[in-house]
Amino acid sequence: MRIFNYLYFLCYVIFILPATCTLVDADRCTKRYGRCKRDCLESEKQIDICSSARKICCIERLYEEDDMF
Repeated sequence: MRIFNYLYFLCYVIFILPATCTLVDADRCTKRYGRCKRDCLESEKQIDICSSARKICCIERLYEEDDMF
């Protein structure tokens, strides 16, 4: 069972995570008008994962995005 969990984690890190998000440093997040934070507010959305410990890059949502749901 441990081997299966390890292989699952490895596939997730190698294939799925890079396809959905990229690791960025705080400067790159700031250049994209975002901020590295632990949690995004409801008025923000996650765009990337920051390279610092357990932080994500959050950016303000556009008002047009809220009307979709």
